[in-house]
Amino acid sequence: MFYQLRQAEEKDVKSLQDFMKRAGVRTDGVEEIVDQFVLMEADEQQLVGCLGFEEIQDDNGLLRSLVVSDQLSQAHILSLFKSIQSIGKSKAIKKLYLIANKQSSVDFLQFIGFQPAESIPDEVSSHEHARESLQKDGATVMVLA
Repeated sequence: MFYQLRQAEEKDVKSLQDFMKRAGVRTDGVEEIVDQFVLMEADEQQLVGCLGFEEIQDDNGLLRSLVVSDQLSQAHILSLFKSIQSIGKSKAIKKLYLIANKQSSVDFLQFIGFQPAESIPDEVSSHEHARESLQKDGATVMVLA
């Protein structure tokens, strides 16, 4: 099957929120940062994956809302990450942080260049999304510089 990868636009807000809700992922704030999401679509614009980030003070970004269909491979997920990195660079983001909560995720993320964060900037750790994610068992903060 062929998948198309593209940056989300204003017209995608509702379908993006619906896709995220079906996966049990928070959708608050999506409408304000929709252009900071990458979408992966199957035939006929069926959403099968998304990844977004929020700009945080001091050139930092916090990745959020990775949702992927079970039909996607690790190579497809890698494409989502590479695309979101490009968008981050275009917005002068120097470091992308994320919170992983499974060891298998940590292993994959290290494979694609993320490293466990030695320290977390206050503006990242105090962000609502990060605070909530850090409360989960096995939460690991990772960074891509």
